[in-house]
Amino acid sequence: EVGDYALWDVDVCRIRGQIMHARQCDDLAGAVSVLAALDRMVASGAPGHVVGLFTRAEEVGLIGASSVARVRALPEGALVVAVECSSMAGGRAEQGAGPIIRVGDVQHIFSPRVTMWMTQVARELAAEDPTFCYQRKLMDGGTTEATAYDLMGYETGAACMALGNYHNAGPRGRIAAETVHLGDVEGLARLFERMARDTTRIDRVHLDATRRWQRIGREATARLKAGR
Repeated sequence: EVGDYALWDVDVCRIRGQIMHARQCDDLAGAVSVLAALDRMVASGAPGHVVGLFTRAEEVGLIGASSVARVRALPEGALVVAVECSSMAGGRAEQGAGPIIRVGDVQHIFSPRVTMWMTQVARELAAEDPTFCYQRKLMDGGTTEATAYDLMGYETGAACMALGNYHNAGPRGRIAAETVHLGDVEGLARLFERMARDTTRIDRVHLDATRRWQRIGREATARLKAGR
């Protein structure tokens, strides 16, 4: 009847090996990673002020995120990291290769400063633990909430997991359950926990990179002048 909800007749949730098949991985898996990160922080007594913001109506135009940004529901100066699942179709990313630090989407490039810091945190975590892996990608399969936050005045980065059967679109035009890799979900929670402990370094990471290239520029200029 008119007004009834219609759902695809696919697995509600089934785990095969390390792959979770579900009707709606996007974006319940993202919510799971945020909640898992908060659990890890509480259990370890990690310092800091972290907010898990859960919005709705993303699929019909980033309605929740745009409203949050417009009414300034988040503190001014907040460091925002948008979380989601993103289509791996066309080789955009690989399941099981770790969480993805998302550089941008089909419309917008996110804060280079935040992205640089996130990448540095992930690199250090991988150096400490060889079982941790991550990806750094421009995921251009659509537009994400990070675009709304960033364009509306919140400095924003983004992270995601590689999503199979995006929007239940399976192989050969068939309807199928979406998929995510459980290792990517856990890895994203680990990355978020480390980021939450490390927010005070965001300026330092950017400054160190800037100074490095300034030094290289000075040395190169001196060599060029000496060669004249």
